[in-house]
Amino acid sequence: MAVTSDAAGDPSRMAHDRWIDYIEVGPFAVPDVTAVEWVDCVVTEAAAARGRPMHVYALHVGGLNARNDRRFVEAMRSADLVGPDGGSVVWLARLAGARFVERVPTTDVGWDILRGLAHSLGRDPRVALLGGPPGLAERAGAVVAAGAPVEVVHTDHGFHEDWDGPLRALGAAAPDVTLVGLGAPREMIWCQDNRDRLTGRLVLTCGGWFGHLTGDEQRAPRLLRRSGIEWVARVAQSPRRLAPRYARGLYSSSVMSMLVLREWSRARRP
Repeated sequence: MAVTSDAAGDPSRMAHDRWIDYIEVGPFAVPDVTAVEWVDCVVTEAAAARGRPMHVYALHVGGLNARNDRRFVEAMRSADLVGPDGGSVVWLARLAGARFVERVPTTDVGWDILRGLAHSLGRDPRVALLGGPPGLAERAGAVVAAGAPVEVVHTDHGFHEDWDGPLRALGAAAPDVTLVGLGAPREMIWCQDNRDRLTGRLVLTCGGWFGHLTGDEQRAPRLLRRSGIEWVARVAQSPRRLAPRYARGLYSSSVMSMLVLREWSRARRP
């Protein structure tokens, strides 16, 4: 179902020469745009951000599993833009009527966003990386700095018990872009809880991107990524940690697909 409410996003956004429809996927809503259009929306609005950063969150199987978590759903619905990271999200969106939607995994489009923002600003964006165990964000930051026209100004791990000091240090670094890799649903709730203390142009949740950047976790073969079943390779690498998560995700997708079909059937009744 296409929606245009404020909770689902700003209906005034355009992708190139057409208005954007927002498609309901359970309690969430994703824009019906291609990956190229999605990146363009993020870069354009982040470059124009004034006063507060644009919040962009990723929706994947972890989000579907947390669809009954009130704080998580509120955080997702407060985002400026939600990207369909997982293949199951794209499938559900198409089932609900999406025509253009494509996967936008941060592991791929994160690079495009950073390079596009550098081009739009005419300078190297200042980037902060936050998340993972001690040392991971620092190593990932070195990879980002080597692969994109950015200046990494701050890195920090994601296991603080008291965030007051780390948030002050983050603010003092004055990043244009803050990459938050705490894992879903924690990273979205963290961004929402600290929304008033996050500055710059863009706050982008990125899940396990830092581990991919450093090589701690390997990407799936391109064929699996294009087919939307990258999760198969991820489970093969970490079966004990990820198998239960994706099993719950398959159940969540099944339940939500039945809800989508029920709403579609009701809409067609005279």
